[in-house]
Amino acid sequence: MRRYFAALLLLSSLAFAADFKLARVLDVRDASSLAESAVANHPVAIQAGGAQTTSVPSQYLRCEVTVALEGIRYSAVYPVDQHFKMTDLSVGDMVEARIDGKKLVLKRLDGKEMKSKIVHQGPVEPATPPGV
Repeated sequence: MRRYFAALLLLSSLAFAADFKLARVLDVRDASSLAESAVANHPVAIQAGGAQTTSVPSQYLRCEVTVALEGIRYSAVYPVDQHFKMTDLSVGDMVEARIDGKKLVLKRLDGKEMKSKIVHQGPVEPATPPGV
């Protein structure tokens, strides 16, 4: 009975891991200032002539990660903490990723998953050769 349970556990963990595919990191940038630009572009601030807007700095450090997965470009904003830092990823790195509904799920360096809502999605633009 134990062998069957162990085999079932192994197969289920392999099936779960199969959802992840390798994605190329296209961009990693600070997203902590997104709240400030959202306030400046708010319709009330624009109506007021753009003057005297209140800046609302983010309480938490966040970074926007953009990856290419199966020909599609996905961007999501993740919190930066002791388990995930912006320096953990660099442009060109390969990372395990999957799409879960409207969320982008990435595997951290320690193997744990981090999940965030997709904020931008579109086709991957082909690289422009230098000098063109």
